[in-house]
Amino acid sequence: MVGSSLKILIADDTLTNLKQLEIVSRRAGHLPILAADGPTAVALFQTESPDLVFMDIMMPGMDGIEAVRRIRALPAKKWTPIIFYSALDGMQDIVRGLEAGGDDYLVKPASTQLLLAKLNAYSRLLSLQQKEQGYIEELESWRLEAQEQARLGAHVMARLTDAEGLRDPMIQSFNLPADTFSGDLLCAARGPGEVLNVMLADAAGHGLSAALSAMPMTQAFYSMTAKGFPLASIAEELNRKLKAILPADRFVAATLASIDVRNQTVEVWNGGNPDAAFLTAEGKVSMQWASNHPPLGILPPALFSGDTDTVVFHEPGQLVLCSDGLVEAEGADGRWLGLAGTLDLLARAREADGGFAALREGLERHLGGRPGRDDISCILVQVPMERRREVRAASPMPRHQGRVEEWQLSLAFGASELRYIDVVPAVLGLMTQVEVLKPHQGSLFLVISELFNNALDHGLLGLDSSTKNLIGGWEIYMQHRAEGLGRLDHGRISLSFLLREDEGRAVLDIDVADSGPGFDHEAWLRGLDPSSGDTRPHGRGLALVRSLCADLKFPGDGNRARARYLL
Repeated sequence: MVGSSLKILIADDTLTNLKQLEIVSRRAGHLPILAADGPTAVALFQTESPDLVFMDIMMPGMDGIEAVRRIRALPAKKWTPIIFYSALDGMQDIVRGLEAGGDDYLVKPASTQLLLAKLNAYSRLLSLQQKEQGYIEELESWRLEAQEQARLGAHVMARLTDAEGLRDPMIQSFNLPADTFSGDLLCAARGPGEVLNVMLADAAGHGLSAALSAMPMTQAFYSMTAKGFPLASIAEELNRKLKAILPADRFVAATLASIDVRNQTVEVWNGGNPDAAFLTAEGKVSMQWASNHPPLGILPPALFSGDTDTVVFHEPGQLVLCSDGLVEAEGADGRWLGLAGTLDLLARAREADGGFAALREGLERHLGGRPGRDDISCILVQVPMERRREVRAASPMPRHQGRVEEWQLSLAFGASELRYIDVVPAVLGLMTQVEVLKPHQGSLFLVISELFNNALDHGLLGLDSSTKNLIGGWEIYMQHRAEGLGRLDHGRISLSFLLREDEGRAVLDIDVADSGPGFDHEAWLRGLDPSSGDTRPHGRGLALVRSLCADLKFPGDGNRARARYLL
């Protein structure tokens, strides 16, 4: 099959030969361009950019050998076959022509049949070349488009993941992608109560597709953390979001952790990731959190559990979260680094005072210079130790200048709502829509959450805070709380807020009441007196409220709390 029409340059100083090739070319459906000498042939090659060249050797001024050398020296965007068509038939002449840059050699005179066959053959070759060039240009276009998508994707991912929280002084981390993009996502943020939330998510696969799977998690994690939602609710919302948008074959393994230094607790939700671990100052593993849940995006919301595991730490240490890319990193012998190997590297780094960088160095030694087969990431949280009775809050200092408009909010929650509504974040979300209250979000979260939890835990559920004194008491207390909340079938908590001016000062009056029997608030107030000798570890929450507010009272039996907060 003959290919498409060609533009053919014919160079020969003999008119008969020129006419023969011109007639054959036109008969085959091609466009001939004629040159009677070497310089003209070179000039026409530059201006006409022919697809095929027939070149005589013996021509005046510049022979065909020199003309071909000059043509081959020109910049070329495509391959142009050159056929020497000469009366010289010696082997030396043929070799000299091919070495000068010719692709073929025909001896004059050649039959019309042979010339047509040559034209047809080269037409087919050039047609294939044209298709190949089209494929190359298409691939180049795709490459440029992929580069642009990679640039844009890297920019968006960096903006989504480069949160201030990852620069928290308690946090060290690394994220080593196996491809241009990492499917591992690291996030950290402080909640309004100064609780530190961290997340290490590992989307199925790696590269851009994995990164896209994990991206929707960032906004939910940061916004819910900022509003003070508990870890279980954050996990539930992340699963709901991913289940709604990801295809059935995609999911995201994740470890969520909440570190509350004031209460000395670490809370963890692990779905599909390697164990999270807490290392003591000596590098010993004092606690591990295995994956007790499937990855996010697999189960429908009705079957998903956001249940977390909470422990109390009694000494400073390090919380370690990692993706499976780290524990499955292969050495030269095919051996995985493993979780034990990872923790051993950290322990040895502590002994040598090598810091977190020693883990990276140990990982690189294990890999032996080879890249990981999967994205490799790790978060390490340095958890300090503070006295549990210490209240980290400044005395109330009015900051608002100018008048405030009176504003009031009243809400009441029955037993059924208390079982499933995150009351404090919901209330705080409404309150911080008021401009004057926005700067006080952190302090108000502490005040409202302590008053609400006191009403719920002690007023309605009847929990005993002294349980926290026992070994493992915090876990027991939280288990009793979850069980009591699940059984709660009556009771009520009401909250009211009044923003106004009082004697020229902007104040927020907070009233939290429950339908429970109350508590001995007078004994609690006596316990705040340093001369009383009371060293109980509980009751610190209300002491914190008292330090943040200008006034705190318990009218009646103690099932109502009234606090005044100065703006």
